[in-house]
Amino acid sequence: MNTKLPILITLLLLFFISTHLFGQNYIDHIQQKKFSEALIIIQSQLDDIYSKRSIEKLIPTSYVAIEKIEEGIDLQKIFSERKIQPYFIENNNTLYALHTDAALCYQNIYKYHEALQHYFQALRFTTIGEKDHTIFYSIAQIFKKINKFNAYVFYLEEAYEIKPDNYDYSLELSLALSSGKSKKKALFHLNRYIASKGDSVPPNLYLIAANCYESIGDYINAAQQYTLYLNHKPNDYAVLFALGYLAYTKISDMKLAYKSFINAIPLFNENDWVLKGLSYTMLGDIECMDLNYKNGLEHYLQSIAISENMKKTMDDKKAYIHTINDKINAIKSTLLANKDIALYPQYQTLMDELGNNQLELRQLEHEYSKLNVGELSFKIAVTHENIMQFNQAIEWYNKTIAYGVKIRESSKKIENLQLKISRGF
Repeated sequence: MNTKLPILITLLLLFFISTHLFGQNYIDHIQQKKFSEALIIIQSQLDDIYSKRSIEKLIPTSYVAIEKIEEGIDLQKIFSERKIQPYFIENNNTLYALHTDAALCYQNIYKYHEALQHYFQALRFTTIGEKDHTIFYSIAQIFKKINKFNAYVFYLEEAYEIKPDNYDYSLELSLALSSGKSKKKALFHLNRYIASKGDSVPPNLYLIAANCYESIGDYINAAQQYTLYLNHKPNDYAVLFALGYLAYTKISDMKLAYKSFINAIPLFNENDWVLKGLSYTMLGDIECMDLNYKNGLEHYLQSIAISENMKKTMDDKKAYIHTINDKINAIKSTLLANKDIALYPQYQTLMDELGNNQLELRQLEHEYSKLNVGELSFKIAVTHENIMQFNQAIEWYNKTIAYGVKIRESSKKIENLQLKISRGF
């Protein structure tokens, strides 16, 4: 009796069983996050299927060209009309599932190019329906990972078109688009998402909406969004200032501006000189518009005091920089004279300190310029004049001239005031 034959049959049977079980087991690997192991099984199954299909010439000749994907070549039309496009092959649930799972595995091991190929290959084997929004979302996320912004937005929009009731897609689209030029489209999606959340809207979304509205010149809606944000975060002084500034400069709502600045001022940090100074200046303007000159003057003087403190800080910084320079020059002289290398680390430390302080000084000077001290001095002078304090007005007109601002106008004002004083006014 030939014993080799039953053994061979047994081995073949065991191989078939093990292969069958092995082939079915890749899902377990995925669930256990063993993606590389799962890919071996998936690829084996794909090779087996495609080897049989090649006889009937049903095997796809290539994957979708990545270059075309990135360029966004009328893929929307391909996806929506694939029955008449060579891109679509057939409805095949097995190949669809295998390619989708392969893509998922490659995505999780950061092989994004391969993942994209399998996702697009999967789409060749299905009639796109509601369930496929997840594939387009996954494709979008890969393009986001590889910094292909346009492709990212394109496929995110595809996911949204398939599943418009997924408001998270609207949220993500709004966040992506708000950073670019498509502010109106961003607002469309953002408002959809906000409406879907009812009373549980994350406050920062109101800020994003406000910025978008402000960017397109819709200042009324921008102010409304800032207000909605402040209903949740009433102590955010930066947003209070932004709302006040918007109300003052864009929509001429002086009541809203005044309220915003008054609420913001006690909340400013110690070094928020500019925001605080500008707030006081605009409060002074509002008071003077209402002919409340004494109140206006008080606000102006608060602002000028802030500018003087800032000026003192800058002068102190300049003096300190001068001291550092003296130390550096002394060490340089020693180095040149004695070539004492041991002094070099100290020299380098001082050079770093000098650079840091010079940078801080430039930043301070830039911030200081925003206070427009010359213009503010002129406003103080005018306010003194309006309450008949002519000598003080002359003093501030002279300060205005010293700042190089409104020289001719201030000089004329001084002449007129001196004439009034001489006549006993």
